[in-house]
Amino acid sequence: MNYCFDCDDTLYDQEWPFLMTMHEIVPDAHISDVDQFYKDYLTIGESIYDKMAKGIITADDHGIVRAFRAFQKYDIPFGLEQAADFQEAYTKYLHEIRISKTLKNYLSNTNANLAIFSNGDDARQRMKFDVLGVFEFFKENTVFTSDQIGYSKPDKKAFEKICELLNADPKEWFYIGDNYINDMEEAKQLGFKTIHLNRHHGKEGPASDYVVYSDKELVSLLEFLDKLENKK
Repeated sequence: MNYCFDCDDTLYDQEWPFLMTMHEIVPDAHISDVDQFYKDYLTIGESIYDKMAKGIITADDHGIVRAFRAFQKYDIPFGLEQAADFQEAYTKYLHEIRISKTLKNYLSNTNANLAIFSNGDDARQRMKFDVLGVFEFFKENTVFTSDQIGYSKPDKKAFEKICELLNADPKEWFYIGDNYINDMEEAKQLGFKTIHLNRHHGKEGPASDYVVYSDKELVSLLEFLDKLENKK
């Protein structure tokens, strides 16, 4: 089998560093639905992602604006200085992210071909790769970032470039990601089979061949697919 993974909210739960940052920087913030606040925080980040991808703002500036606008949306007093503190703390906790034991055990034992393609600043994403220890499981020449290849998801050219770099037929690969629009739609159109790891119950749709909601469900599916492949 051939599996290409997204990174953020796929190889690890991106909400964890966010929640740790919230606890440190704004422990007394009155937010009734923190899960929805987190989703809004991500959506705001996606809305300004192109500015970072084009080099108009830095990765840290992106994080500062994302935090500032998220609190602004909820009418919570929160200045740019606090947003900078939030981003600094968030970056600190990114150095403590981990792949779950369940997924790590699968990656350690599978015979599948593995790759990673993640949107983001190359230096920032590769810092995460190192912290997560992905090179214990993934070959360095199969790990890519949008900054590195010059195209970002959901641009179809991004997936075409990954296929070129992997010398891969997309019809023989699965793409696994958390974001329906970024990770499922164009990958499916190009011919990938798709697995939506929808940890936080966001948008879903017909471009996903499979939908799972946890690492445990994902690993169960991958093991099932591996068994099917081995029977051929």
